[in-house]
Amino acid sequence: MLNIQEIEIALSPVLKKKEEACNVHSLFNYQYPVGIGVSDKLHVFQERSKGYHYKTCISLPNEIREGTKAAYPVNDLEDCCCIITPSCLEESNFYSTILHEFVHCYQSRTCEQDLKEKLEIYQSAFKSQDYMWEINHAFPYANPDFVKLIQNISRFDYHEILISLSSLKSTLEVYHYEYMIWQIWKEGFARFIENKILRMNSIAENNGGSDFESPNRYSLYFLGDRIWRQLELWDTSLIENIEKAFAILERQL
Repeated sequence: MLNIQEIEIALSPVLKKKEEACNVHSLFNYQYPVGIGVSDKLHVFQERSKGYHYKTCISLPNEIREGTKAAYPVNDLEDCCCIITPSCLEESNFYSTILHEFVHCYQSRTCEQDLKEKLEIYQSAFKSQDYMWEINHAFPYANPDFVKLIQNISRFDYHEILISLSSLKSTLEVYHYEYMIWQIWKEGFARFIENKILRMNSIAENNGGSDFESPNRYSLYFLGDRIWRQLELWDTSLIENIEKAFAILERQL
């Protein structure tokens, strides 16, 4: 059985880190719920009185897998919720995981739905009720041009990145290309903000997916982080205007 008081104590460092992260992005000025998943129950904690306090327990249609770190809309909350399991709170610097998921809550609250509804890959997934397409899409990670982009992304500037994306457009099927752009925008942005927070706290960055010899879904997160860094250098305002940033990436579609 979940010990509510222990969870509230464990979550107490998150608020301080969230307040510090306001220097990274304005999204952290807003409140987001934290859900602790145990089996098919989601124990929701809400920010108030300088901490995270228990709000409610929601029964979900499916069990939450141990180790889950996610954010998605919860109907009973009418909001997007950061969802983790108790083991996450035992990890060092777990707050960065929660703040990463808050980025997705912000995306969900602002423009995510409107943006993805434009994508053919989303429209197809919606029709077939494939709700896990963002995780399970069979992207051709071994594509030579994609591997080359991962290998060189850290030394590419903004214009070289756009040239590489344009080249990939001619070699990838539409669904695959849309998927790549979507992950660059969504997960890449969350990784970008997460790494800013880690650097601010003098902690090693999350570079998962940087191994171009074994590309996978996390390669898109790594790629996205690097692309968002170049977007920021090119136009600082894009970091606050993520819808406009998507439009710039979308032009390559």
